[in-house]
Amino acid sequence: MPLLLVVKDVCLLTFAKFVWVVKTVFSSLHILCQPRQISSNYKFLPFFLTIVLVLAIAACNNNTPQLEKRQTSATALTPIETKTISHALGKVEIPLKPQRVVVLEENIILDSLLALGVKPVGVMYCQDCEENFRGIPSDLLADIPVVGNIGNQPSLEKILSLKPDLILGLTWLKSSYKILSSIAPTVLIDFPSMYDFKERLRYVAQVLGKSDRAEELLTQYQNRIQTLRQQLGKQLEKKTISVIYLAGSADIFYSYRPDFLAYGQILSDAGLRLIQQNQKQRELTLSIEVLPKYDADILFIMTEHLTRDFKEANPEVLSFLQKPIWSNLKAVKTKQIYRVNWTVGGAMGANRIIDDLYKYLVKTPFDNQKITQGKRI
Repeated sequence: MPLLLVVKDVCLLTFAKFVWVVKTVFSSLHILCQPRQISSNYKFLPFFLTIVLVLAIAACNNNTPQLEKRQTSATALTPIETKTISHALGKVEIPLKPQRVVVLEENIILDSLLALGVKPVGVMYCQDCEENFRGIPSDLLADIPVVGNIGNQPSLEKILSLKPDLILGLTWLKSSYKILSSIAPTVLIDFPSMYDFKERLRYVAQVLGKSDRAEELLTQYQNRIQTLRQQLGKQLEKKTISVIYLAGSADIFYSYRPDFLAYGQILSDAGLRLIQQNQKQRELTLSIEVLPKYDADILFIMTEHLTRDFKEANPEVLSFLQKPIWSNLKAVKTKQIYRVNWTVGGAMGANRIIDDLYKYLVKTPFDNQKITQGKRI
């Protein structure tokens, strides 16, 4: 029985220690046996080693359930804390503070994640957009693995290899929700019902356990807006402003209800009124022939929806301004038409829009009150 206990302990030793024990045993045998007896007892060596081996196996097997029990007990003592989150497809239990987040989106959710100081372990990007990550400095995502392109299904194999503890995405992925949930708890956001970027920031912060940081970001945002309003003064009270997205071959354009996208929310916070203020539809696709109805004192245009062929054929994207329907616009005549890239998703992208408002409306360099991202985790 004492020998069994010794061998059981050997099972728990590292390989190096085990070798040391074997050497010690044989050294002991050498000391205990007289020189004349060693040669006569060599015939018992195979039998002795067999006994040791059998006892070792028995000891190890006997110890396995105890080891498993210890491991189970250790896991039970340190369970992963979770919370239940409501999302577009119901409720899901997620880690209290997720550490490995995959974001199947490149703008609307990703902006909030980075602003809150959370570095995702995987992201999707927009291959056909003017920016792969719209409204977000590309250097922040340089070393983050890409798991797919917006508009296509993400690579499940890549996601699985990243071992996420949370997956975030939009409802266009609902057909893949079941299989994504088998990899990690998945939260999907319905953009049309959560289009306000401040509400979305607070929601993502709640999911990530960073609500305090969200309020800090919104305070920074409000401070920048307040400073901008003071700089603008009353000079734009009687000025009209219009924002449109050119599309196709510059033969159509989109007009959005101002409160539906982040740029409209930011302009409204800054006290600027758009001529689309009374538009009820979330989005209108319009022929270029009706462009004069969207003329204003100040016209901001976005070009990311122009076709690739059109852009390649027109290296100078604003060359269409020479056409009569454009050249007769008030904003073109007074040279107050500006090409901008305002497809942003949240607090980080808001910096770009506020910077542009300083540049084009205040006519002075922007302030130094940038909305800063949180410390990365």
